[in-house]
Amino acid sequence: MSTPSFKIEDVFGVKGKIVVVTGGGSGIGKAITAGFVANGAKVYITGRRKEVLDGTAKEIGGDIIALQGDVSTKSGCKAIADAISAKESKIDVLINCAGVMKGWRTQIKDHNNPDEVEKLLWDGAEDDDFNYTNTINVNGVYFMTAALVPLLRKSDEPSVVVISSIAGLANQRAMGSVSYGASKVAIHLSTLLAGRLHPLKIRVNTICPGIFPSEMTGKSDTGGEGHEYSLGEQAFKAGKRSTVGRPGRPEEIVGPVLMLSSKAGGFLDGAMLTVDGGRLMGAGIHDGLRLPEDTYM
Repeated sequence: MSTPSFKIEDVFGVKGKIVVVTGGGSGIGKAITAGFVANGAKVYITGRRKEVLDGTAKEIGGDIIALQGDVSTKSGCKAIADAISAKESKIDVLINCAGVMKGWRTQIKDHNNPDEVEKLLWDGAEDDDFNYTNTINVNGVYFMTAALVPLLRKSDEPSVVVISSIAGLANQRAMGSVSYGASKVAIHLSTLLAGRLHPLKIRVNTICPGIFPSEMTGKSDTGGEGHEYSLGEQAFKAGKRSTVGRPGRPEEIVGPVLMLSSKAGGFLDGAMLTVDGGRLMGAGIHDGLRLPEDTYM
């Protein structure tokens, strides 16, 4: 048996891989795209806003191809897959990162007041909130993966990574609207896909981020320790409640993604990583304790 190489470039290397990142033009998807390109991968980024995709491709540079598309429908996913198939005979990695959130339509001051909670549950959500989040956060993950299976099958080391959220794991009092959290059942969808794709030798794993800079978490700049984060005030406060006392940094989501997409993660399938700085362990998320008002998002 030959001696394995434990050099970083051999264990975590993604050079030469062909990667697709949905939602790759902004937020976490943009950071993931930059991480792959910096390490020699060819990356297709998709999204609904062409100007955002083109801007990201120009800003990052390197081997990036911007494909305008919409993962909210089966036909939209097929159109993206067809466009990639016209250029590539295989893909090695699919990162399902596109995601949306609908907040509560009504805000309340006391999440422990029965009358206010009753009003929030009925007045705070409509049918469209669930439909909108599910079409992208659930259906989009499923159909985009299914559409690219023919290209993934031709890779020697195919990998699918679903970027979900700790909102799919936590008590929703602390993690935003119910419609958003419910849509993040894509955590279990990843497991189902991993099981179905087992005969095809395509690995499927999930990452559940905590608070990271993105359009979902706001755009006001609030920093710490020499770093600036495009976060809204509530999101910044929520990030500070993690064990490390701050929101996540781009490299802290890129690292786990590269691991799952390289030889380092080659023996992981159906796994789920929480990348939240310890946020899930915060008081009140699992045990039902009362939370400070500034915790709610």
